[in-house]
Amino acid sequence: MNIKPILLVEDQPDDQFLTLRTLRKLKITNVMVANEGEEALRFLQGDKKQREEPPVLLPSLILLDLRMPKVDGFEFLEALRSDERIKEIPVIVLTSSPQEKDQTRCMQLGVKAYLNKPLDVYAFDRAMQQIGTA
Repeated sequence: MNIKPILLVEDQPDDQFLTLRTLRKLKITNVMVANEGEEALRFLQGDKKQREEPPVLLPSLILLDLRMPKVDGFEFLEALRSDERIKEIPVIVLTSSPQEKDQTRCMQLGVKAYLNKPLDVYAFDRAMQQIGTA
């Protein structure tokens, strides 16, 4: 059972469902979902236009899709890493992109793991152990 939430940033409902199902198998239930990168950044940073404050309890981990409308995964990572308050939150990328250049760019942006969709229970558990979040 996890106390601090995990933030899933995923625009595809089917992928959201499969990822949440895998997390439940690992007894991870405190998961917040953002439907795209812009929504996730508004949540993490607060929405100055709406005078919304950022959350007091930040997520312990972000699970991030790369291919999303508006703010894609790379733009999200750049914004995350440039914000002192949230830049240290570990990120695991979940993607269907087999492109090595995407993986290289993600690692340069500080991603802790790069996993293929659909999320595999064992691969995710290994990644969590490696980054010390489990």
